[in-house]
Amino acid sequence: MIFKTFRGRFVFVSSAVVSLLIIVFAIFIYSSYSKALMEAIDRSLLLVAKKGSAGEAASDPNISVELLKIANNEFYQVITRQGKVTIAYLESNYPWPVNRKLIDSALKGLPQFETMTYKSENYRILYYPVDADTVLRARKSQESFDRAVTELKRLFLFSFPPLLMISLILGWVFAGKMLDLVRKMKLLAEQIRQGKWDKRLALESYGKEINELGLILNEMVDNIKRSMESQKRFTADVSHEIRSPLTSLRGNIEVALRKKRPPEEYEEVLRNNLSDVIRLTRLTDNLLFLSRAENKILALRRQWFDVKHMLESVIEGFREKAMVEGLAIIEDYQNELELNGDIELLEQAFSNIIDNGMKYTPRGGSITIKSREEGEVVKISVSDTGIGIPEDQIPHIFERFYRVDREQSRRLGGTGLGLAITHWIIRAHNGEISVTSTVDKGTEFTITLPKLTEISI
Repeated sequence: MIFKTFRGRFVFVSSAVVSLLIIVFAIFIYSSYSKALMEAIDRSLLLVAKKGSAGEAASDPNISVELLKIANNEFYQVITRQGKVTIAYLESNYPWPVNRKLIDSALKGLPQFETMTYKSENYRILYYPVDADTVLRARKSQESFDRAVTELKRLFLFSFPPLLMISLILGWVFAGKMLDLVRKMKLLAEQIRQGKWDKRLALESYGKEINELGLILNEMVDNIKRSMESQKRFTADVSHEIRSPLTSLRGNIEVALRKKRPPEEYEEVLRNNLSDVIRLTRLTDNLLFLSRAENKILALRRQWFDVKHMLESVIEGFREKAMVEGLAIIEDYQNELELNGDIELLEQAFSNIIDNGMKYTPRGGSITIKSREEGEVVKISVSDTGIGIPEDQIPHIFERFYRVDREQSRRLGGTGLGLAITHWIIRAHNGEISVTSTVDKGTEFTITLPKLTEISI
């Protein structure tokens, strides 16, 4: 059951890795230590052999035996190539076998070593060349070596279980510490599911990567909260915007049906209802546009077009309205200026801006449209001499259903979605839109579009 949890798996894997490292380390230490001890024995044998074979020592038994006694060695033989022992000093009559192969190798000038067992005790044997036909053989007990190696083995065997237990405990504690943030994330998710959007992760010293993950989660919760609040406002605004014309339609129809009326009154009712239907249609179209845009199912059709021609086409649709409302339209375009983009959507964007300016500009005012090329971009400005926008409300004018003056906007037939659509269209063309405004003096929208760009959806 423990292996089904991340903590259990982490502890198992980490302990397995630690155990493997301990075993590898023990093998390395054991090999190195054993090798060092054996080399020490071999050096002591070589030292004795060199003394025993120096000068006349190799042929004088008394001198050789005395040297070996000084070196605490109780085994000494001088052997010919044929394996005949010419000088010997042994502690017993045990017939130590002669390794003819090592004798031949030693007579080539290289000292040879072997390990033999006598009375359950290991001995290190040296074959040392004296001359072309004679080899000196000396022995040294490996008792100290075997005792040291046994102690080392015992140390490893007794220390392994405590080390493994320590690694298990440390792995369990570390995994718990590492999963502490995960538990907090789980708790946060549970609280969010219960609607507690004000809760956030308290970041501590978990490490850079874990803290960054917690930071991202906090930001994600903030974004979700803002999105939900925006969705709630959007739903409320849509309900209100739809309810108003529907209520008007229902009221007009109910009044018209209460009694028989002359055709002129029915015509007036139908005219009023048509106005509400047009408002509902415009609202529905705008909502559908934003829905398709946000879900990335709106296809943009690029083409090269002349900026002056596009703006003149947009203005042409407002000339009659400008004349009726007593507004002047001032045009200042740079000739031979082209852009690559969706001309229909850009016409819609500039129509929304111009229509917005005309709605809030009193009789006798003016709307000015300019276009200029600046390096790799085209700047188009639309300014009016209208009522202006308070500075604190400018950052919100591109939000859906946001209105500076709600009552006047509804009276003028606005849906509160035009500037939101305009903002999306400009950004889809990798452009920028900015606003400057002074209350009672007017507002200016500045649109910056790259001359050639890959359109983003």
